[in-house]
Amino acid sequence: MFDKMIVLIGMPGCGKTTIGRILAQELDIPFVDTDNLIREAEGMILPKIQQEKGMDYFLKAEERALLSLDDTPKVVATGGSAIFCEHGMMYLGSIATVIYLETDLKMLMRRMGDPKKRGVVLSPNQTIMGVFRERRPLYLRYADIRVRTYHTRPKDVVERILLILGVKKKNEEEKEGEGDAEENR
Repeated sequence: MFDKMIVLIGMPGCGKTTIGRILAQELDIPFVDTDNLIREAEGMILPKIQQEKGMDYFLKAEERALLSLDDTPKVVATGGSAIFCEHGMMYLGSIATVIYLETDLKMLMRRMGDPKKRGVVLSPNQTIMGVFRERRPLYLRYADIRVRTYHTRPKDVVERILLILGVKKKNEEEKEGEGDAEENR
């Protein structure tokens, strides 16, 4: 079992949830999506929180979700706007390995669809390109590790992360353990 918390950051549509679930399964540790923590705490979906309570309120709810995490081993997928929560990101950076999943803008636009329906934090008249340009320096600032996900399958991204972290996959550990058992006979 992996003994650290891993936090995934990146633009909406970069694969944080998909990759996070697979990574958690490979590491045999829990998976947490901070968007779900916000939904549960607020009792409504993210776009509705933003519409009814405003962006400032939403970002405070997001920061509360980040700060609610403890340092037990788990994989955490954050919302794309988590990087606007400076206190929360500094906290996570002090207790976890933060990985930026970097994806190209064209792929993000294709995956994302309508950003408002997805709950993307946008200023009035802001485009996805504007969001990308605004957020990328913050993702790079908070990341311990950057993994490019351009045209790469989620399982391949997970394998790259495991390699960077120096972690063996579950089935490799099992095979190694079987070999050890035979040597001890």
